Parts: sequence; structure tokens; C-alpha cells
Amino acid sequence: MSNGQEIIGNILLVDDTPANLRLLAGMLSEQGFLVRPVPSGELALQAVQASPPDLILLDINMPGMDGYAVAEQLQANAVSRAIPIIFISALDEVMDKVRAFQAGGVDYITKPFQLEEVLARVATHLSLRRMQTQLQRLNEELEARVRERTAELTQLNRSLERFVPKALLEHLGKKSLTEIEPGDHVQGEMAVMFSDIRGFTALSERLSPQESFRYLNDYLGLVSPIIRDNHGFVDKYLGDGVMAVFPESPENAIQAAVDMQSAVEVYNQGLEKRALPRIKIGIGINTGKVMLGMLGEAERIQGTVISDVVNVASRLEGLTKQYDIKIAVCQGTMQAVQDSGKYHFRFIDRVKAVGRMGTMNVYEVFDSDAPEGFKNKRLTLSDFESGLELYYRRQFAEASVAFNSVLKQNPGDKVAQIYLQRSGFYLANGVPADWNGIEQLKVK
Repeated sequence: MSNGQEIIGNILLVDDTPANLRLLAGMLSEQGFLVRPVPSGELALQAVQASPPDLILLDINMPGMDGYAVAEQLQANAVSRAIPIIFISALDEVMDKVRAFQAGGVDYITKPFQLEEVLARVATHLSLRRMQTQLQRLNEELEARVRERTAELTQLNRSLERFVPKALLEHLGKKSLTEIEPGDHVQGEMAVMFSDIRGFTALSERLSPQESFRYLNDYLGLVSPIIRDNHGFVDKYLGDGVMAVFPESPENAIQAAVDMQSAVEVYNQGLEKRALPRIKIGIGINTGKVMLGMLGEAERIQGTVISDVVNVASRLEGLTKQYDIKIAVCQGTMQAVQDSGKYHFRFIDRVKAVGRMGTMNVYEVFDSDAPEGFKNKRLTLSDFESGLELYYRRQFAEASVAFNSVLKQNPGDKVAQIYLQRSGFYLANGVPADWNGIEQLKVK
């Protein structure tokens, strides 16, 4: 090869005949190839391991290791498997050529050879080798881009699932966010939960905007997993409030509410360490027929629940403040509990909300009360229920005795206090002729 000539290929030349090595090496070098001649199969394997060539010209009949054995070992090695091997041999039987191809050869030249034929075949296989290498590189680049894009799409889907819950897609019968359209919906019996932090407005006045967001996100990060763990999903965040849906069972919603209240008690311990006031949350749960689906238009849609059940759940949550209870549920939610002894309920009131035709019976779930309060409500439950029965029979004097008995054991029972005050009012002022015991709410 002349100085300054561009190298167009790296060829390993293997032949035990010195004259053949000199002839081929000289010819190929003149054409611009870098040639490494070796006289044996063993040296050929060492040369390949040290620096893999672009192509191998391999003789068959050599002392020690013949060309077939060399090719087979090269094929067994991942480093050398892709290197094209052209056998160049005096053997010209068909079976010799078949064996050469079976050993891994890509071509076969019979001695004596024509220099032009050798050059043509070398050029052809080097060109194929370059194209294969380029194709492999392009495939690797494509695979890398596909992996990157797949990772991006996976991350995007995870991000979008924070806006459209996966559980909502499943209930709509959709596998992907790309399948949803405005108007997609499903109807069924579901429980809807509303929860709200008591006194957050006053608390936020003591915090900077950044601290308020941190406070809320800490709280939401506490209660949202509890909702998911109980087979529900968050429909929307309402500032310091949460609306959640439980499509499988109202009992899931009750358990989530109990767990949320218990988690808030633990959360309050952290607030006290930060010199922040403890919080209370009220939770309302209503059960009934709802329509769950996608609302909006082509450029902007969101999942939501449409039903009067939602409005009632919100009002039940509001009643927890009025009666100073933690969890308020409708009668249908209470009756959906299959194990009647699993949770502890108290009837609270029969109310009629502003703008509604019908009435609703409100019940308290007091399983998440502090141990002392829970014990007192259980101990006084008989007197409490007796007082309610007497109250609705208009026997207000006797009802007052029962509620006083409750308050003697449990002075902080706000519901018993309310009924004691009502009984006293009717004893002092009489009962309207159309009185039916239904409490008319003053606010929605």
C-alpha cells in the first residue's frame, strides 16, 4: 500500500503457503486494503481477538487447525461472529464448498484464482458488511429512540392519570386516555364522599401562600392514598375539600372515612410539633344512582359525577359541622353494610334541605372517635335511642330525662345537647299542629 493512500478495509489473510500470502497481500495492499497475513489457524484466532478485521480470507488445508475449525470457532464467538469469511482453497468438490458454507463462510474462491475475481468478491462482501454495520447502527439508534419515546409516553400517561384517574377509565371500559371522548359515561349505584377541613380559612391566615399550599398538599397526600386503598378514586379537589367516588361498595367509602379520620389524628401530632393548630375534618357519604363520565368538549374534557347524590353528599358533610360529628351518612349507605356489627351507627336527625322536596335520614359513624368518646357513645346509645323515640312521639319531658342521662355520662355529646334544647323549647312553647319532627335546614 502506498503512503497516504486511504485504507478501504482491514483484511485478515490466512494461508500456510508463503507465496500465496505474498501474492494476495501485495495485490490487496495496492488496492488500498490494510492486510494482516498469518500462516496458521491458531494465529488467525489470536489476531481476530486482538483486533477484529472487516473481512477474512481463509485457506482450508493448513497444518494443525484447518480452515473449517477456524471458521467454526469464529462463529461461536460473539465478537467475531459477524465478520464475513471468504474461503479460498484448492478444494473444488461440491461437498467441500457445502461444508465451508456450513462452517460460516459467506463465499468460496477456488485456487488457482484470478486476482480480479478475488478483488470483486472482497469488494462485494466489504460493501455488504458496511451496509449491515450501518443498518445495525441505525437499528440501535431507532431502538434507543423508541425506548426514549416509550419512556416519555409512559411518564406522560402517568402524569395524565393524575388528572383522569385510572379507575375512571376502567369503569368507562377504556384502556387508554386516547380512547375517551366527551359524553362517554356509565350509570350505576355508587357511593359519593365529600370531606372538608374545619377552620382552614382561619388557619390559612397564619400561613404564607407557599405554606398554605404545602399544608394542603401534605394533607391531600395523606388522605388520597387511603381513598385509593379502599377502591375509590378522587373525582376532584375543592381547595381544602375532597370529592371521591366509590363505584364498588358503599362499605368501601365508610372504611375510607374511618381510616381518613384516624390518619388525621396522627397528622395532628405533626402539626403540634410545628406549633400549628390541630385540624378536624368532616366527611359526608351518600349512596345512589349516579352517572359517571366525561364532561366537556373536544379541546377540554374532565371526568365527573352527575347526580343529585352528589349534592346530598355535600350537604351531609356540612351537617357534620352542625352536629359536631366526624362522619355523616345517608340511610342507604348505612343499610349497604352487610355485616351489621362491623361499624357503629347512631341516628342523628331527619332533615329537609333548602330547595329539596324530600327528606333524608342522617346517621353518624362514630368508629373513628377518640377512645373515650367512642366508649361513651356506646355506653349511652340505649338512652340516646330511647330519647329519640320519646322525642318523635312528642313526649318531650321524658325525652329530656333520657338526653340528660346521656349528657351526664358524655357531656360533650353535641347531638344530645341539640335534642335537649329542642325538647325544652317545645315544652315551653308548645308544638305546632303540623309538626312532624323534620328539621328544616337554613342553608343549602
